[in-house]
This record gives sequence, C-alpha cells and structure tokens, in this order.
Amino acid sequence: MLEERGFKVWVVDAHPFGQGGLSLLPLMVKRIKPDVAGITSTTSTISLAYKAANVVKRVSPGSTVVMGGPHVTFLDREALEECEALDVVVRGEGEETLIEVIERLEAGRSLKGVLGVTHRGPDGRAVREPDRPLIEDLDSLPFPSYRHLPLDLYRSFGLKPPSLPVVTSRGCPFKCSFCVAWRLYKGKWRKRSPSNVVDELEHHVETYGVTDFSFVDDLFTLSRRRVKEICREIRRRGLKVTWGCSARVDTIDRDTLLEMKAAGCHTVYFGVESGSSKTLSDMGKGFTVERTVEAFKLCRELGVSTVASVILFWPTETRRDVEETLRFVKSLDSDVAQFCIATPFPGTELYDRLKSEGLLCEEDWSKYDIVTPVFETAQFDRKYMVSKWKRAYLSFYLRPSYVAKQLVKRSLPLLKAMLHMFKRGLTYRLRLPSIDQALRANLLEVFLRRVLLKVNHGPGGVRTHDLPVISLARRRCSAAASDAPTRLSYGPR
Repeated sequence: MLEERGFKVWVVDAHPFGQGGLSLLPLMVKRIKPDVAGITSTTSTISLAYKAANVVKRVSPGSTVVMGGPHVTFLDREALEECEALDVVVRGEGEETLIEVIERLEAGRSLKGVLGVTHRGPDGRAVREPDRPLIEDLDSLPFPSYRHLPLDLYRSFGLKPPSLPVVTSRGCPFKCSFCVAWRLYKGKWRKRSPSNVVDELEHHVETYGVTDFSFVDDLFTLSRRRVKEICREIRRRGLKVTWGCSARVDTIDRDTLLEMKAAGCHTVYFGVESGSSKTLSDMGKGFTVERTVEAFKLCRELGVSTVASVILFWPTETRRDVEETLRFVKSLDSDVAQFCIATPFPGTELYDRLKSEGLLCEEDWSKYDIVTPVFETAQFDRKYMVSKWKRAYLSFYLRPSYVAKQLVKRSLPLLKAMLHMFKRGLTYRLRLPSIDQALRANLLEVFLRRVLLKVNHGPGGVRTHDLPVISLARRRCSAAASDAPTRLSYGPR
C-alpha cells in the first residue's frame, strides 16, 4: 500500500538468515537512513523489538520509529514508557493507520486526531487517540509480495516446497478466554470473497511457483458455505495446489471435508485444548469432547491429516485433569500433537484474571512463548509443568503404534523430517558447519550486496514468525526513479 503511494519500502527479517541476519538492521539503517522504521512484534518478541527500535534511533536519530502488533495494541502506554526510542504505536489493523501516519509525518503535521495510534505528546507523555474502525472491505487490500523472499529457507523440518500463508478472513466471534482475537477484532468476523482468495493463490502460483499454502485465519471454517465456494473455485480454475487450515471441531462436517479434500486440503489444525469437559467450559470453548472425537474420526475416514493443539495446566485444572487430557489426545489418533503450556497473553481474559489474582510470577515477556510457565497454582509449580510438558511430547511421539502408522501413511516425508532433525542435532553436538548454514551465509551476502550497494533496488518483503519484522520507509520517489509497483500489505494479513 505504501509503494502504491510512491514510498520506497524495505522489510528486514533476520530469522531466515540465522544468527548472521542480526547484522542486517544497523547496516541497512545506516545506508538507507529511513524516514520511518516500522516494527511488528508479538508478546514473546517485544524485548527484541525494543532492541531493534534502539538500534534504529542510535544509527539514525532522525528516523520515526513506529511499532504495531497485538502486544503493543493492548499495552500501548506501557510500550512507550518501556522503550524511549519508540515514537508511535499503531493499534489493531495497521494498513490504513500506517498510511495516514506516514503522510502526516511527510507533511510535517501532528499525529493528533489520527485514529488508531498512541503517540508522544509535546511533553513526551503518551497520547491515546480513539480507535480506528475495522476495515470492512478486505478485498480492497493488495496481496502480500514475496518476490525477494529466500523461499528455500522458509520450510519446516528441511522439507520442500515452502508453504506460503494466506489470510482469507479476520476475527472470530467466539470468546475463548486465552485468545486475543475477540478483543482485537471487537468480536467481528470479516471475510474476503472466494474469488479474491483464489486470485491470491493463483497469483502466488504464477509468480513464485509455490503450490502449498496455509490458511492462517483465526477460524477458516466458520462459514461452511464459503469454504465450499472457495474449494469449488480452486477446482473450477484447475489450480493444482495443496493446503492446510485451522478449524473448530464443531465447524466441520462430511460434505465440507469432502469438498476441502477434493480442492487439495491435506491437513486440518484443531484447537482441541482439553479432554476435560470442565476445563473446556472454563476456557469458554463452547463445544464438547464428544464433538472433538467425531471431528477426528471423520478426518481419519476421509484421509485428511490432523493436528491436535492442547493447552495444559489451565489455572482451574487438577493433575488428574491433565492426565485425562493426555490420554484423550492419544485416543484421537491425530497425526501431530502440539502441547502448549497455558500462557496469559495481554489482552486476554486469562491475563486479566491471573493478574488480578496475583498469580503471575514472570514479568519477562520473552518467556510468554507457550512453552515456559509464567504463573503457578496450588496444583502446579513451574518445575512440575516443564517436566510434565516434556513427558507429554515423549509419550505421544515415541509410541510404537504412532511411529508405525506414520511410516505406513506417509513414510517419505516423515523419514526426511527425522533425517533433517538428526543432522541438525549431529552438527550442533559436533559443532560442524551445516549445508543450511552455508546456504544462509551465501544468501545473506547476496541480500546485503543487493540492498546496501544499491539502495534504490526496490522494495522486498519477508514474513516471520518468531522475530520482529522491521519495515524501513523513505519519502516518495519520482515515477522515473521508482521500480514498478509491487503489491504489499501490512498488519495481520
């Protein structure tokens, strides 16, 4: 969107380049001297985001540092207090807000009255402007650009081809007490049209040669009718793609799954959460364990792989409840299980509850990563949580019946993943250089040469999951000086 208005944009992601990628930011900031540096962060990466902001200010004091993401959306004033280098917080959806912020800065105008921002007033104190209304027409947003991505490095367990994320809707109407989606999007669910969704798939296939996708909506299957329309449009166009998605167990039926599989769906990610009806009720899930059993049985019958995501050590649980959940997950016979330690993220009902009860025992945000305990109850101390969490993974994946099933069902991918993990472990133990490290180093060198030696090469885009994303923007360029526009989106998309 910024490019369409004539701004030059660069996006830095250290993650795919390994540890060497951390050197990207100061080098790029020094060379580009951006007018605006935008940083996106989650709760667990907020400390790194603050460090990135400090680097920008140290190298380029005249740059305006803007930060967005769910963490600063709910703790905007605290972010400005904790990070002196931060100038502006963009709350909620960032596309329209970021455009207005940069245009105001370019014109030398105050940010007073810009909806959706929290900024520093003349006295340095935080000034919170009113919220910005949600974007109603999601089809109006451009597709993300991946043309400068090192796509070979964005893969799971060393497997190819890479999978690109696609967001077909925003928001969720359900009020699960551990999730920020309901508050972030004010309880509203907005959708893109089926034709627009498939347009994006077609664009990525033709532009990048990628044929596997992940629909990373908060809840892709909320409207079964819309899911079927997307699937039928994929088939009508003859797109040879594969994909996975997230779903609630009570939003899946046989007809919908049949349409999904025929259109290339290979995996469905379910938020199982617990095998205890009492715990499910306390979480505000709104479905039963019986419905979970039905959904997994249906997927098995139709040959669709499943992921069971579980939350352990809920504040009202007992140790017996946890054991019940672990037995329940094994009985589902899912292909993958993800065990998360209950984590109270800012903006959730769970966070408010634990904070008010004085149960939070960790203020280091980097530990809010769903695998590190940050609170304790009478039933669970942190040592017990970590020990039980590790045993949950071992007891699930080392079952002879599970290994045999996966070898029969999809032996080649599993063997490749196991070989990749073995090689990673071996090179780490013996301190040997790996092929991946050599590839990352080479790509880093190429990337730096392209960006630092030829600043006006044009914008690039990178998507990350576990490090902050830093966007650097310079003022408008003349048509003769700028490259052809690239479609690029900001914010949750």
